[in-house]
Amino acid sequence: MFTWLKHWTGGRALGVLLVAAAFVLGLAAAPGFAGSDKRVVKVMTYNMDAGTDFLYFFAYPDELAAAYAATVDELARSGFDDRAARLADTMAAERPYLVSLQEVTVWDYVTDGGSRIQLLADQLELLIAALEVRGLHYKIVAVQPLTNLMLPVAFNVNFHFLDRNVILARTDLSQAELALSNARQAQFLATSEPLPGFPQVNGWMSVDAKIRGKSVRFFATHLATQLLPSDPVQEAQGTELVEIASGSPFPVVLAGDFNSDMSGLGIGPDQTPTASAIVTAGYTDAWTAVHQPWEGLTWPLFWEDIYAGVYPDGAPVERIDLIFEKGLEVLDAKVVGVSERYPSDHAGVVATLLIEK
Repeated sequence: MFTWLKHWTGGRALGVLLVAAAFVLGLAAAPGFAGSDKRVVKVMTYNMDAGTDFLYFFAYPDELAAAYAATVDELARSGFDDRAARLADTMAAERPYLVSLQEVTVWDYVTDGGSRIQLLADQLELLIAALEVRGLHYKIVAVQPLTNLMLPVAFNVNFHFLDRNVILARTDLSQAELALSNARQAQFLATSEPLPGFPQVNGWMSVDAKIRGKSVRFFATHLATQLLPSDPVQEAQGTELVEIASGSPFPVVLAGDFNSDMSGLGIGPDQTPTASAIVTAGYTDAWTAVHQPWEGLTWPLFWEDIYAGVYPDGAPVERIDLIFEKGLEVLDAKVVGVSERYPSDHAGVVATLLIEK
């Protein structure tokens, strides 16, 4: 019933609306360690929030015009520019060297051939502009296009959505303090297909960061939402990520939205073994290294679409935004973006890690 939706990838069209409906760092010497002889790195992960969960299309499967209108209205009320400004304020307070971002979306209208007619919002452009206004210096290290959706709304006019992962890095540091190389990215081999022809697109990126002569390999990722308890895809992606990271000659950081709850509370839809399996593979969850696992919950700060009000605003029930490390030492971890007027429906996580003296 969703044959009207097109997935734009290299000139091919595939229906993928169900994928979108399933959508349900920096390094820097930490202020507390400034002036010490410790080689300290600070990393951040943040899911920026697409602004909708596309659930109106499931609420009104036979009324596509109504679902489209409700979704566009929801996006208009999302306040992407204001949320980008609040995230920039958070980054100004934390000054991470590397940032893993998820759901860094583009919303626009395009022709059947993919040419832009009108831009509605580009969350990456908005964030970079907000950082520049605050005198912060960050560059885009890598951008990874993921799920790509087009909904025909008129002749040769399509309502278009693009999801992306992004790595940002500070540029106001000397080469001796931070030097980047070997940026890589790939989609996971394990893919989810809720229905034939409806793939869910997820991937990973990495970059090597040399801090004062010592290197760390930094991974950014967003794992699939597990749609059914028997769905093996998310766990397979976690295994694939660990296998890829095992080839690193340097200490490793994994940062992203893993869609796998590490709180131990057993509440919410993301009760999967994926994150625990990463720990079993030899990684340390930065949060639990210095806090109790059930603290520092990150999702949802608010709920979207037809399920608004299911959870009270500001009452997250899961910890799915995670930073793992291997070969480092966790000095501190904090949850950010949890004040009213949230930058996203996810809180962010910042970890301060010791490479070595």
